[in-house]
This record gives sequence, C-alpha cells and structure tokens, in this order.
Amino acid sequence: MGTEIKAWQLIDGQLREIQEDDFSTTHLEKDLEEWIERDPSLLGAKLLVIGRQHDIPNVGQIDLLCIDETGALVLVEFKRSLTNRETVAQILDYASWLDAATAAEINDCALNYLEAPLSDAFVERFGNELQPLTPQNHRMIVVAPKLDSSAERIINYLAERYKMNINAVFFRYAKTKQGDEILIRTVLVPEAVRPPSASRKTPTVAELLAWASDRKIAKLVEICRTLSPEGVEKRAPAFGGSFRYWFKDRMIFGVNVAGEMCKPLPAPGELDVWIPVPTLADVVVVPKEEIREALKQDFAAIEKGMTDCVVRLKSLEQARKLVSLIRAWVTTPASAGAIGTASPSNENTEVYTAPLTEGLEKRVTWDKEALESLVLLNPEARPKESANQNETD
Repeated sequence: MGTEIKAWQLIDGQLREIQEDDFSTTHLEKDLEEWIERDPSLLGAKLLVIGRQHDIPNVGQIDLLCIDETGALVLVEFKRSLTNRETVAQILDYASWLDAATAAEINDCALNYLEAPLSDAFVERFGNELQPLTPQNHRMIVVAPKLDSSAERIINYLAERYKMNINAVFFRYAKTKQGDEILIRTVLVPEAVRPPSASRKTPTVAELLAWASDRKIAKLVEICRTLSPEGVEKRAPAFGGSFRYWFKDRMIFGVNVAGEMCKPLPAPGELDVWIPVPTLADVVVVPKEEIREALKQDFAAIEKGMTDCVVRLKSLEQARKLVSLIRAWVTTPASAGAIGTASPSNENTEVYTAPLTEGLEKRVTWDKEALESLVLLNPEARPKESANQNETD
C-alpha cells in the first residue's frame, strides 16, 4: 500500500501541521518535469538526463530518458493527476521498445539532447568511463502525485513477483503559512525489494552454448541460429542471456538461452523465443495482425507486454517450422529488397523472378520450406517462377 505523509513545521517551539495542496491546482506537470530534468537526484539516485520528450514512432514520447552511474538506462514517465493502469501500460510499452533498441539509437538520442557525445557527458557527470551500452539493462519510474489501487497493485506485482525494475515515485506539494513551498517525496517499492541496477555482462557465445547444453536445448538453439544468414546475430544479457537477430538495424527475433524470460520457467528441453511483432511487421510485407494470428494458431504463442509474442519450443520440428516461417517473412520480395538479403543457393532452393518496380525485375533465391510456409498463410504471396532456373544474378 502507498504511504501517507504528513508534515509539521516547528514555529516558536510549537508544531503546526502543514496543509497539503493538490499539486495539479498549483503547478503543471511540466514544472515537476523541469525540476527533475535540472536535478534528477530528486528521484533518489544520481542520474544523467540524456533525452526529453524523445519521440518513438508508433509508440509515443518518452518524458525523460536517463542513465545512472552503472550504465543502466532509466525511463521516467510523468503524470499530473491520479496515476492509473494505463500509465503503467504506457511505460511498459516504452520499455519494450528499449528492449529492442540499439546502442546507436541511444547514443543518437543523447547526442541530440546533450549536444555532446554521451561518453564525454558520462565521464563529466560520474567521473568514470562509460562501458558498452546495453539498452536491455533498464528500469522504469512513474512519477505522480498519487496512485490508484489498480496501478499500485500492478507495479508491486511486477516488482515483487517478476523482479521487474519498476517503481513509482510520489511528490506531494505543501505550502507553509509563511508562503514557503515544500515538495515531499515517497516511493512505492522499498529499496530492499527493488532489484539492483548493476550492469549485466553480455555472455559470450561459448557461455550461451554451454547453458544450452546444460538445459538440454542445444539442438533447438542450433536450429534457431540458422536465421543468421538472413540477419545479424548478437548476444545480449536480456533475460539472463540470449541470442537476438537483427534485420536492417531492427531486432525481430530473440532466443532466451538462459530460460529466465517467462514464468513458469521452461522445463529442461524447452526453449523460449520471442518475436517483437510491430518491429517485425515494419520490415516485412505481412501485417502485424496476421503475424500474431499465425504465431498463436500454429505455435501457441502468448503475448508478453504490449508488443512481444513468446513461443515455448518443445520439439525440433516446431523449431524448424517457426524458423522457416520467419525466414519466409523476411525474404519476401519487399523485405528482401529493403534488407538486401537472400538465402544461399543449394539443392533445397528454387529461383524465381520478383518484380520490384515497373519494368525492373530482381532474381531472389528462396528456401523451399520457407516459401511453402508463407504460401500456407497467403497463397497470393507465391511469386512466378523464372523460365530459366539456372540464371544467376
């Protein structure tokens, strides 16, 4: 439950209660935002603000983006009046974007705001060098005068049950009879409950493969890693340790080797993978509604947060089918032309001619299994075969 704070002023040896005013009747939300922007230690930690009202396409604007002395990012969302469950959903949506963001995106945001490299500003603020950024290492703070019961319940649940680094900070406003203005701060989740924000080490490939062997998912991971010819494989500390796959600088597929993504935790031999559907839809020709439907219908995917679909792989056949489907999505003509990728030619491929613009054709090599997976979803997606199967680019 939230904590009720009362304040008294000592005048001539007598205690006089300070009457609290509604912050929203005296000050605007932007006032509090500006105060915290100037002095982010009001939130209870030494922070460096690296972005304000940062626009995220199709998501919204982050009120404040900060970084702490460990290199962890901090999302700050302000609400002028009663904070409800929609506010919690909003900051979780921002966090899901951050989970798929690149270090380059964060550095660009900081450069636009600070008008100086983040590494230089970090040294000036904290006195030590900035380690490589890991956007997945972040925490969330909702700032408001008060919290409704449903939002309070959700934040406590996420922080205590799932160890999510989320908290609410309340600022109450009061004025003494002499006209002195007082700002009083309280927090919802005690420090003892909040998980530490120490920077997490990115695991090596050898470490990830060793964990896969220990969890009896080595073959499943091996199948998932076959996506790497179409994109860039990166290691990340997300959910204890994961492989993530990037196309045109967008993360579209994650493989949680450590098995810490979802509760209940996967059993030995089971592997959780996740697909950020809006991001995938941005780089392929399949609408996000169709992607979600396919993942739910064929792979029993569940939704995690506002954007991700999570699939718990339990068999090699299921893993191959999912990888083939994702490969089919990312190697359709529009996305292949944008991404500039094609599957290597072998006995399991067929060549076809795909129109890119009027009067221009491009030959693309398809993985047959991937092509058939796409055609099952959308028969119109199958391109016309080339008359000359042996023609090369």
